[in-house]
Amino acid sequence: MLFESYRFDNLETDETIFVQEWSYFWAAIGGPIYLLARRHFRRAALMTAISALLLVAVASGLSLVVGLFDDIAISIVCGITLPVIAMAAQSVIAVQLERAALISQGWRGGY
Repeated sequence: MLFESYRFDNLETDETIFVQEWSYFWAAIGGPIYLLARRHFRRAALMTAISALLLVAVASGLSLVVGLFDDIAISIVCGITLPVIAMAAQSVIAVQLERAALISQGWRGGY
């Protein structure tokens, strides 16, 4: 599944963290800010670079499509789909970075 839900348990403090649908939404909107809010500072720095690469890829793709095709419909469709795909990729990458950070901090994946 693309947007998988996760549950993490801290055995020392008996806390539980859920990473679910809203996490993907906020990660898509915020990217590095989402990770900063969750206090994963190193992962947020990495996500900043990934978000910049996604932005460059979307801008390059849009300029390529507009330059190659002289059709307004293709430009509109690409103008909508490329950013949506980039936001979906950003959300999945940010959640996976959060998952890796939690596991490295000693949280156990719940079942």
